[in-house]
Order: sequence, then structure tokens, then C-alpha cells
Amino acid sequence: MSTDHAIEKKDMTDKMDTQPELVSDFYDVFTHMFLRFWGENFHYGYWLSDEDDSSVDVATDRLTDLLIEHLGLRPGQRMLDVGCGIGTPALRLAGTVEADITGVTINSGQAQEANARAAVVGLSHRVRFDHADAMALPYPDASFDVAWAFESLLHMERSRALAEMRRVLRPGGRLVIADTCQREPIRPEYQDILDDAKAKFAIVELPSIDDYRALITGAGLELDELLDVSEHTRRTLRIMADGASEHRSTLEEQFGDAARQLIEVLVHPMSALPEFGYLVATARKMP
Repeated sequence: MSTDHAIEKKDMTDKMDTQPELVSDFYDVFTHMFLRFWGENFHYGYWLSDEDDSSVDVATDRLTDLLIEHLGLRPGQRMLDVGCGIGTPALRLAGTVEADITGVTINSGQAQEANARAAVVGLSHRVRFDHADAMALPYPDASFDVAWAFESLLHMERSRALAEMRRVLRPGGRLVIADTCQREPIRPEYQDILDDAKAKFAIVELPSIDDYRALITGAGLELDELLDVSEHTRRTLRIMADGASEHRSTLEEQFGDAARQLIEVLVHPMSALPEFGYLVATARKMP
């Protein structure tokens, strides 16, 4: 590991609050479910049009590439991946530029798996994954040149997480966010089902696009761009539901009631409602 990449950690003895524990417990099950019925990218896919018949692997890599393009990571810089999962997007990014990358995940099993994957592809010298709470990042101020949060903020108090990312970014540092959002108010008949889904998937809230503008500026960041890419990501949940249904018996046999509850949410018609959307935001910390 390079000297530049060996970032000193702060003391991590503070007790994590309830939400991180819920998220970690969720991924104890969902990590393995995702690998079975979706793929190694734990995020939405991006399809070019209704006629695009790209596979899930191609579509999810395409969304990763969109974030890579907006991130603008340069050789020699330090990058933070907030909510890294098993590290697939970070390792794809590392293959495009000679930079030092640190990922954080609240789930220790994911951190172990991500580090193992980095070792297999020979990138452990400049890519590492830490078990840490993104709402209390264990790094000093101004440690990173760029950061992204790739579908991880839906599990966090966003204002707190954004403030932490701003803290660890250097002045002028860039932040890219991919997140789910609510394009329109949910229909009243679906509110109870939505609340249940949020609890089962450890989701905090679904902000509107206008909410996101306020969240970013409220964290002391300057918003450069906010893209609504919902039309390109919309088929994600339908394909997830199809995959979960196909493997339902095996997943329920392996993970029991937890799998059954998660699959029921995925296959519910609510998941296809046009009220739910997806955004990509680019912001920066002012010098």
C-alpha cells in the first residue's frame, strides 16, 4: 500500500447508532441474495432506451461508467467510496485511473469480500475497503480529492452523511451521488406498503429532487449538476423482481423469512410506480 494511501484513522470506539446496525443486518442477507439473482453490482442499471436489450451486467456497468465520467478522478488522487458494497464499482474505477481508492461499508462481511476481490485482481496496493460508519467517517479532515456515494445514502441520514463527506474532502473536492428519489407524492393507498418497504430495506427516506438541492447546499456544498435519469433506470426493479421470483424457493430455503419478506416487497406492483425515480448529482466543496 502506498504511503499516500495509508490514511490515519480516528478513534472508532464510539458506539454506532441503531440505523447502521439495521443496515448491516440487512446486508448480511441481501448481499448473498443480490449475488444470486442480480449480479456483483449492488445498484440500478442504466438502459439507453426502451429498445435497449442490454444485460443487467452491462446496464449496471454503464451506470458505474456514468459516475466515473462525472467524478473526474485523476492519477495520483485519493478517492472515497461511501457505501462500497463488495467493491465492484470501485475496482472498475481503479482499472481506469492510477489513483488511491478507499471504500467504506457498515457491513464487515462486505469489507472482507471487497478486500479479497481487490487482492485477486492485484489492486490491494492502492485500493482498500474499511468497515466503518459513513455518518462518522474515521478519516481526518481534507483527506480525499473526490468521493462518491453510489446508492448508499438511502440508508443514512443524508444531511449528516453529506456533512461528513464535505469534511473529509479537500477544498475544491468533487462529490458524485447516485440515489433513489420520489418524483411525485406517493398515492395514499400505497403509503403503508411504502413504509413497510422502507423498514424492510433499511431505507430512511425518499427525497424529492428539490429536497436534494436543499440537502446539498445545506451541507455547505455547491451543486454543479442534478440529473434525473429515471427513464433510463426504471426497468431495474422489474428485472430484480423477476430474478427474485425465479430464485424464490432457493433463497427462502437458504435465508428463511428474511428472504420471503424482501422478495414480497420487490415483486409488489408498487415498485413499478412512476412516482419513484433516480438521480445523479455532482457537487463540490468550495475552496
